[in-house]
Amino acid sequence: MDTESSNTISQTLETEIINGKLLPGSLLQQEELAERFGVSRQPIRAALDILSAKGLAEKRPNRTVEVGGLHLGAAEETLAVRKLLEPEALLGSIDQLTPADLLIAKQAQERFEIETDSDRLAQHDTDFHLALYAKCGNRVLLDLIVSLRRLNRRAYLGQPLGSTTRELCIHAHWQLLDAVSQQDSDRAISLLQEHFDHVKERDK
Repeated sequence: MDTESSNTISQTLETEIINGKLLPGSLLQQEELAERFGVSRQPIRAALDILSAKGLAEKRPNRTVEVGGLHLGAAEETLAVRKLLEPEALLGSIDQLTPADLLIAKQAQERFEIETDSDRLAQHDTDFHLALYAKCGNRVLLDLIVSLRRLNRRAYLGQPLGSTTRELCIHAHWQLLDAVSQQDSDRAISLLQEHFDHVKERDK
């Protein structure tokens, strides 16, 4: 079996799932995918297994495969866990951040403000926050945060350029960056918690 082909196909489909081109519940037909990618069904099956292992696809009882997706309860649970982990990372990092770290956050924020692609928008948002959490000294914590943020990338479809949702997020980011720049831990944590509360309210 061509492992490289399977990995390439799974990465392509993963990107399409994350950026909303393939929506939850969409069927992933082996025959159609084999024709699209110009391969046999074997690497397609392997690619779908990779997506299933990542929780991005689900095998149905009739052996068909569909795009997976977080139901509302799971999305809220994911956000609740992030609300516990991200303030912890910020608190452990804030006193160790350098001007270079803050510049990275600022640059990510500037890219976030003008981005039109939802997948890249999600990445800029993650880059912004990770720049602020970078010095927490806990690699496992950072990896968990990245994984949890990745599960909710579809939410960025609701933040087109110029939207109220995007503008509110931009305002929250600049407030947070200001508090972090002043090493005001209490204010920074409070702003981050408020940010999560607004996201939860928005996604209801």
